Amino acid sequence: MLRIGALDDDEAILFTLTAMAKTQGWDLETTTSVDRFLFWVRDGAKDIYLLDYHLPRMSGLNVLRQAKSIAPDSVIAMLTVEQNPEAARRLLEEGAEDFITKPIRLADFCSRINLLKRLSASVKGVWRESRKGLSEEKIRRAKGILEESGDRGVTAEEMAGRMGVAYATAHRYLEYLVTRGLVEREEAEGDGRPGRPRLVYRLYRAGGRQSGLNI
Repeated sequence: MLRIGALDDDEAILFTLTAMAKTQGWDLETTTSVDRFLFWVRDGAKDIYLLDYHLPRMSGLNVLRQAKSIAPDSVIAMLTVEQNPEAARRLLEEGAEDFITKPIRLADFCSRINLLKRLSASVKGVWRESRKGLSEEKIRRAKGILEESGDRGVTAEEMAGRMGVAYATAHRYLEYLVTRGLVEREEAEGDGRPGRPRLVYRLYRAGGRQSGLNI
């Protein structure tokens, strides 16, 4: 069953979304709490997330940024009364996969959700493919080494030495953690291996980016 999570400060909107989802056999859970919504994102609890653009205490755009920071692969559609092209462009640039305009109509809602359903399945397939051949134990080991290294970070060469694996293997594990939004990388001073820049990898320390994210 398709799992959908919706955040809006208007209980009437949430009631409407729930009723519409029920006609399609979709499981839609609602909340008026930003913290609850971000918990879903962090936990990977939903296939699709619906987020109100105009929230009373925090901009929906800021919540979108936080959600994408926590889980870059989350599929999020904004709920908005805005219908001008500039607003739509900004939402998409900030990472929203789509938007649904208010007042919400059943035909439009179902059409958008079905498109997002296919996108969600595709995104999950990409993540599964990127993880093929990776060991759960080695992922945990790499994360442990990164935690121990703190702000100093590690290079792929250092990771290879500490894990007891080839450079290419260590590099793949580090890059996988980057794609999951757990690790940042930057080019450091000094020479890397011939033909390669010297890259340093470290866990994100701000914004809870690595906290609670499923790997």
